[in-house]
Amino acid sequence: MRKVVITVRTDILSTLVPPNFFEVVEYIETKAILRINITQGVKIAVCDFKIKEKFTFGDVNLPEEWKILDILEEIDHVYTCLLKTQYTKDSAKAINFFEEKEYANLRKFFESDIIFDLPFILSEGKVVMTFAAENEAIRGLLKRINLIGNIENISFQPATFSEQNLLSCLTERQKEVIAAAKKSGYYDVPRKITTEELSKNLGISTATTLEHLRKAEQRIISSILAGY
Repeated sequence: MRKVVITVRTDILSTLVPPNFFEVVEYIETKAILRINITQGVKIAVCDFKIKEKFTFGDVNLPEEWKILDILEEIDHVYTCLLKTQYTKDSAKAINFFEEKEYANLRKFFESDIIFDLPFILSEGKVVMTFAAENEAIRGLLKRINLIGNIENISFQPATFSEQNLLSCLTERQKEVIAAAKKSGYYDVPRKITTEELSKNLGISTATTLEHLRKAEQRIISSILAGY
């Protein structure tokens, strides 16, 4: 597994924020991702808003899909905020973005094979995105990212995960499936739930459940035995 940092030149942000947004905001940098659900279009994160001189955070005209849950601190025009964003199929600004078949496939790909990581920075006309994935998934990512914009720069780094949080090597969907399996007694001896029953509880096919479990187990074991 490797980490890839991608800089993309894109106009997509102009469809998601008010016209004067970047007249006030220099950049937004995600500092910690607390929750992300691609299917539901939800993200909760700690973000730094760099506000340009002569403005304050009160001058920022946020998209209606963004909600500031709390302002944690302000230092030199950098406001550290707890931010929730939610784009759904009913969101007026997101309809064109989410209903296109290509973007639907992109969301599905992110959900199953890609781990969101940092840095993640938004500025006018440019996005810096970071992901962790296996080599095959990275190749697929680089092909699909052209749907968003033109790739300006790519850098690769080793993917590292702390022993204190082994689940950080999993996608959100993999975490959900393996946690449900554990809570349902799938890993108990004797097993308390079959794969078919677990799949029914999750609302997905048996084949998909087995695929998520296999990938999750493989990533956890690889992280534990890294170097062996």
